[in-house]
Amino acid sequence: MLFVVRSALMKNNFPGIAFCVFLGSIAWIVAEIEESIIDRAVIDALVIALVLGILAKNLLPLPATFGSGGKFASKQVLEASVLLLGASVALQDITSSGTSLLILILVAVFGGLTVAWFIGHKLLGLSSRLAVLVGVGNSICGNSAVAAVAPVIKATPNEVAAAIGISAILGVGQILILPFFAPIFDLDHVQYGILAGISVYAVPQVVAASFAVSPLSGQTGTLVKLVRVLLLGPMIIVLGLLHRDTDNSSSLTEKIKTYVPWFVAGFLILTVLRTTDVISEDLGLQARSISKLLFVVAMAGLGLGVDVREVGAVGPRVAVTILGTMCFMIVLALVGIQVLDLGLTS
Repeated sequence: MLFVVRSALMKNNFPGIAFCVFLGSIAWIVAEIEESIIDRAVIDALVIALVLGILAKNLLPLPATFGSGGKFASKQVLEASVLLLGASVALQDITSSGTSLLILILVAVFGGLTVAWFIGHKLLGLSSRLAVLVGVGNSICGNSAVAAVAPVIKATPNEVAAAIGISAILGVGQILILPFFAPIFDLDHVQYGILAGISVYAVPQVVAASFAVSPLSGQTGTLVKLVRVLLLGPMIIVLGLLHRDTDNSSSLTEKIKTYVPWFVAGFLILTVLRTTDVISEDLGLQARSISKLLFVVAMAGLGLGVDVREVGAVGPRVAVTILGTMCFMIVLALVGIQVLDLGLTS
């Protein structure tokens, strides 16, 4: 009986899942073309997939059967992506970049999330979920952080679309402006790399902004950004606990699932296995690549659930929240570089 039910579910979901895979494949190919032309994908495949899904949803007469498959991709596939991501996280890597720099990164990550939540939720009236998505995207690792945290806090497709789309647009503007900070504030190449690594939205954008100044700035910026990425796991756990649903009548099993969703538990287990080298570095990198592919498919599914009118209604407030968070990250980086004496002479 269970097999029959699962077969029926897959039959109903298959057309929509296949369409998400199709859109995701286009997004991946476009990103690869970007890299072949300019050595990096300035517009990430996740953003492209999300945009393609939104355009398909709002411009094309899609069959009703695509809806259930899109929801499956935006939930189950997304959760599986988060789980696999754990296989690429080695906890010892977080402490390998130096104590002073690590302290600055920690303050930036948790401070950025707090600032985004306060501006977006408390001052501008955004939902707590949307404010958190803006915060994790701009304080940790861009699109991947938004995609990974969304199922943990039960964010809606419209909230994910607003957080990713507007952040990505403003992040591109940051790439163009940030290099001017090096001469203005008399930053050496390492200091500028720290600034870019802490303040820029997504990994490809950090690469673009930091390597625009020098290879040393690029290497430093990439390292700082990757340390921010490694903090995604702890942030998922913290947010999962803060956004849990409480129900005193639930069974012990249900309470455990509420506090630690299955994919978060899997993420933790894989992280421990990677940290102890049960999962090798090469295997962890392969898992991260597969996770990215699944994220792209999931983003297409999320796009299929987005109503552009609802996103447009919150757009200006989201933009103000993002700009406020960016300014905080930039100021913190500039002050932290001086206070902690970071740079070529440190």
